[in-house]
Amino acid sequence: MQPWKKKKALLRGTRYETVLEPIEREVLGDLAATVSEALIGRAQSAPKDELAELTGMAQGHTDAPEDPSLARLLPDFEREGDEEYEGDNSLLRSLHEQDITRAKLENLRAIGDVLGPDGSVMVSISEADAHKWLAGLNDLRLYLFSAEPENPDADRDRLNLVEWLAYNQESLLSAMMGPLEQ
Repeated sequence: MQPWKKKKALLRGTRYETVLEPIEREVLGDLAATVSEALIGRAQSAPKDELAELTGMAQGHTDAPEDPSLARLLPDFEREGDEEYEGDNSLLRSLHEQDITRAKLENLRAIGDVLGPDGSVMVSISEADAHKWLAGLNDLRLYLFSAEPENPDADRDRLNLVEWLAYNQESLLSAMMGPLEQ
């Protein structure tokens, strides 16, 4: 992967560009799809509440996910021992988890849309999509880092992928904060 670069175009506004290796493009797209599927599965398994359906309020799970990777993406709102812990995690989760999941899916979709099945290794995204990419890359890192290792070799590969995602995220953030390339 080449480092992200900030480009200013007269009519298109600011764009961020990089070139991925074909395997990087494929892995990133597959990973975004995998995490999206896990989040969709979690959202679809939420209990149905007749009152919530009548009022139009989304009702989510009251318990944290059992999968450690999903639990890392959807953590409790409060922890025992916090200064203002009131023990309302289940209520807060049921009210907000669907919205949080929706936002995470939008960020991952921004990655998937650019990489898509017939996407190029040349990636060019808008300022708005760059923010979604940063959040999506972060969610991918968290999901992978929290996964249970299958064996030492797979664990080494997983950690290398986490490092590559961190580099990708850092490179994009540096481009967003840095000077314009002409």
